[in-house]
Amino acid sequence: MAPMKRWAARAGAGAGALVVLAGGVFWFGGGYDRWSTDRALTSACDGVLPADGIRAALGERPLKSFADRSEGGLADPRTSLRVTCGISRDPGENTGKDVGEGSVTVTVNGVPTLDLEDRRYESLYPELRTASLPPAPLGQGWTGVFATSDSGTDTEATTTVLLDCAPDRGDLLVTVAVDVGTNRGDTPVDNPERRTAFARIATDTAANASRRYGCDAELGKPLKTAPLPVNEDEYVAPADAEGTCAGIAARGKTAARAWESDRGTAPYETCVLGDTRGDTTYLAVAHYGPYAEGALHDYVERAGDPDPTETGQRSGVLRNRSYWTTADCPAGAGPAFYTLSTPRDEEKGTKADQAYALATLKTFAERSAKAHGCAAPAEPSGKEAP
Repeated sequence: MAPMKRWAARAGAGAGALVVLAGGVFWFGGGYDRWSTDRALTSACDGVLPADGIRAALGERPLKSFADRSEGGLADPRTSLRVTCGISRDPGENTGKDVGEGSVTVTVNGVPTLDLEDRRYESLYPELRTASLPPAPLGQGWTGVFATSDSGTDTEATTTVLLDCAPDRGDLLVTVAVDVGTNRGDTPVDNPERRTAFARIATDTAANASRRYGCDAELGKPLKTAPLPVNEDEYVAPADAEGTCAGIAARGKTAARAWESDRGTAPYETCVLGDTRGDTTYLAVAHYGPYAEGALHDYVERAGDPDPTETGQRSGVLRNRSYWTTADCPAGAGPAFYTLSTPRDEEKGTKADQAYALATLKTFAERSAKAHGCAAPAEPSGKEAP
């Protein structure tokens, strides 16, 4: 072989070795994991995810997307916008090291839902998973709520943000559930920095979604903190309630404790009443916007019952024996839907029981409606749907 050809061959072999070496450094040095994570974060959920926020929640570990799908559009008159995705830690190969479980599940929904027939057996919007106690209004200019649920092994923090889009464009509901477990020290939501990081994923996703889908909503302020929902020890006597339970009368040992959140602009509010042992006896819930639409769907349409509001009925008793009433809200917001359930069967029998339940629902609904700028709710009644 001529000297020039031998030199060229050696040079080619050396270059090839460098390419292989560089590839090995990229792969084993974590370059591929970073590239794969970046790709998952930028491509999932129609590109509306805040990559830095999700990394902060799940840590600097390889991440992968799951359940990623998108359909419809905000301006589509036939099909509702529905975008869902999830990001989770990738355990990778079994190295004997516990990377910990963790995931972020995001849903962006157009409001109201247009294609009811396609999802007649599903809930219209993601469930707001909460403990049995009230969630907290997000505040800081956002119409939203921060809630937690505890399965005993994991704590999930759910943040919802409702965006009021420009006229004739519907609204957007952004729901973010962060599950990072409780097996690594303190409960994540007890740490204010982590709690705020979880909630910021929702507000940042909402801001990105507003731009992506032409919502053009007025946004809240960058979150400085996220409220901590009430816990079991934070009850007051009904007479001392100043938030969502304000004005509701006590009833002997049956309704002696009240768990409440601050009154705000949350699209979902609750007041929990309990007996002297701490057991829940009455649960009042205010549903606004998509939560009102979804509650009517779950309580009535999915059960195969006629919608009582279409017949002009404005209050009454649901199939599950909960009392309900409605209120008209500002144009474009849809009607509000209020319910009062009595988990203890023995509290449903007498006329006195019914009178107290209806009075409690009346007070709760009237105060909530006023705070949200809605009209006075219909007088609660014991009328069943036809």
